[in-house]
Amino acid sequence: MINIQIEGLSALSEALDELGKDVANRVLARAGRKAMQPVRETMRQSAGYDLSNHGQHLRDTIKIRSIREGSERVLRVGPAMKAPHYIKARAQEYGTSKQMAKPFIRPALDNNIQRVEATLREELGAGIVRAQRRIAAKNK
Repeated sequence: MINIQIEGLSALSEALDELGKDVANRVLARAGRKAMQPVRETMRQSAGYDLSNHGQHLRDTIKIRSIREGSERVLRVGPAMKAPHYIKARAQEYGTSKQMAKPFIRPALDNNIQRVEATLREELGAGIVRAQRRIAAKNK
């Protein structure tokens, strides 16, 4: 698991609290999804692809998922967690006794971390401003 540390979280938290829980969750989810797009695309480009397979490929299952864990919202980017794609992803990422590792998950985040942070910062700011305007217009 990778955690990103961002300065100014107390100000962000206050701004989100003012919006209310439901609106804040939507703003966070939307900003997070947009920020993680480059990671998803990099993963898809690097995931294994078998020309002889006429069905769904590993890269086709790579998605951004927004879930709640307790009181926190967590974004996960990666392949489906069910077989056979999960097994293929694990084998490619870590290798097996018969296959060398060819990581595609961790490098996708490592290579895009600055874009993720910048996009998250921009999208959160814009999302909060949009939500504040909607709330103000609604209260007029």
